[in-house]
Parts: sequence; C-alpha cells; structure tokens
Amino acid sequence: MKNTAITLIIAVVILLIVLFYIGGSPLVLESLNRAWQTAMRAFLLIIIAFVVIGQLQILISSDMIKKWLDKYSGNKSVIASSLAGGLFPGGPYIFYPFLAGFKGKGIPFYLIFSFVAGKQSYDVTRLPLEASLTTPGLAILRNIITFPFPILMGFIARRYFPEGFNNFSQEEVGKH
Repeated sequence: MKNTAITLIIAVVILLIVLFYIGGSPLVLESLNRAWQTAMRAFLLIIIAFVVIGQLQILISSDMIKKWLDKYSGNKSVIASSLAGGLFPGGPYIFYPFLAGFKGKGIPFYLIFSFVAGKQSYDVTRLPLEASLTTPGLAILRNIITFPFPILMGFIARRYFPEGFNNFSQEEVGKH
C-alpha cells in the first residue's frame, strides 16, 4: 500500500504542475474542488458499502459456503460462481472487500477468479447504461459473445491453479 500511495502522490504532483503550467492557480484550485466534490459524493456510498459487506460476511458463514460448494461441485461451481459475480451488485469497492472477507473460509481460488471474471463480463447493473450508450441489440450481442469467457477462465484456473498461487514460486507462476 505504501508504494501505491507514493505512486499516486507523484502522479498528483505531476498533474498539479501540468495544470498550473496550462492554466495557473485557478485551474489547480478548480481541479482540487472537483476532486473534493467527487470524494464527498462517494464517501457515503463507500461507508454504506462497507456496512453491507460486514453484514454479508456475518450472514454467509463457513458452513453455508461448505454446503454451497458441496452442492455445486466441479463444473457447476465454476458456472455458478461466474453467474453470481455478474449478478452481484455494486462496483469493485463492494465486491473486492466482500471477497477478501472470505479469505479464511476455504473458498477455492478458481471460484474467486470465476466470480471476479463474471463480475467484469456479465455485470447486469452495467447493462442498462451500455444499452443506452450503444443500442440494446449491441449490448445483448456483447453479452452473448463474452458469456463463455469467465466460465472458461474458471476452468483454466481450476486446472492450472487448483490451490491458488500460494503453492507456487514466482518463477513457476510465470511458466503457467
């Protein structure tokens, strides 16, 4: 996290210098004002998202996950995880912390991978926006074309990384 913060600080400084060079201090102040407004709009949403995440982590126990994995084992689990990812509401600030909360609950890596791939490909909350910016037919066609990819990615992850990346050295991960 420290490296990420340093990188972002460097980017901010460079962008502020460019803004100052282009438009002087008024442009710099306008950019900072817009950043503050964006942060305030997102603040409440992020707090609510973390409350929901905490509640879901309590409601979804290790036993429930074990039963689900037993019921949907093998190929069915990859398909179900991919579809669940697409149906999961909210953006990355909701589903990545949600998934992180299951780290010690025994969910196989390939199911988490399938979930994230499904979220990125199938995200049903994005469909209305996508249809309005292009056409409904094009949005549906894109979803039909990309439908198999999260499932295939889950199968590949299950085949090559059944235990996740934890049991591989960096060199071995690079080989796959």
